[in-house]
Amino acid sequence: MNAQLDGWDNKLGDCKIMLEKVVWDPRIMAIVARIVDADWECVNAIAHITVGTRGDDVKPKESNDLLSRWLENGSGDATGIGEVAIEERPVLNGTVKAVMSRMR
Repeated sequence: MNAQLDGWDNKLGDCKIMLEKVVWDPRIMAIVARIVDADWECVNAIAHITVGTRGDDVKPKESNDLLSRWLENGSGDATGIGEVAIEERPVLNGTVKAVMSRMR
């Protein structure tokens, strides 16, 4: 596949993010991130990186739902949501790219 067509060469700019927490449930895992650069803002309620899903039946966008439930209800056995703080809170340099969504 042509890299230009799949969105991987569509660079919008550079951005620094701070990794804060790993949050998961039985379906999906995400890393909560803080955008360090003032020039960028996130369109999601919580800036994050979707780490992975349990399978093809779970869409990465469900990480938004997970993080909303986590904010509202917290973590623990009662919620089925786990969390762990990233103590070092590393700041990473990243590249912001437009990625076309896949239709299935």
